[in-house]
Amino acid sequence: MDAFVAAAIHDAKNSLNALGAWLDEAGRECPSPALHQAQTLAARLSAQLVELLVLYRAGEGTLRLAIDDHDVADFLADTMAELELTDHRDIAFTCDPGTGTAIGHWAFDAYLVRFALLDALRNALRHARSRVALTVALEPGGGMRFTVTDDGTGFPGDVLDGGVGEMAPGSSGLGIAFARLIAARHATPGGRHGHVELANANGASFSLVLP
Repeated sequence: MDAFVAAAIHDAKNSLNALGAWLDEAGRECPSPALHQAQTLAARLSAQLVELLVLYRAGEGTLRLAIDDHDVADFLADTMAELELTDHRDIAFTCDPGTGTAIGHWAFDAYLVRFALLDALRNALRHARSRVALTVALEPGGGMRFTVTDDGTGFPGDVLDGGVGEMAPGSSGLGIAFARLIAARHATPGGRHGHVELANANGASFSLVLP
């Protein structure tokens, strides 16, 4: 039965991707606010299914990360290119890809880390009052830290305590569980693992730290 569950999730994800492509085509031919909302919803559902499939594979012991060296500045630029900001023109968004230039290259799974960061960024944009920022920096003790901050109401207490919780009505907290898994699966030969840190300080702060 488990194999059927994974296959069903995979097929549903592919179907949503196909639906999203058709919605994009329809949007180019006849744009409308309702159609744009349908595009956004289809993309969100597809992302949730990717996260669910990754969590499922991790539970089955079949998840494999594609660790490779990546230019951090290019990675940030590519991540920003995927972030849809047209619905958030009232939010001041800042990200300096140049901060990645000083870091140079780092070994990580770019696809899954980008997925986790985009989820955090989209969540921040939904809850921010006026500003969202993405930064990257080296850790003093070794490692690299991506941080997403906003000036919204912050994380619920049970989420800060390590639970999944609900980020907002209609939100499952799946994205944070996914980010914690992806961070922890990044490890050094010496046994250091990545992790996620959440905090409230004039808004929400989400950090994904890679070893």
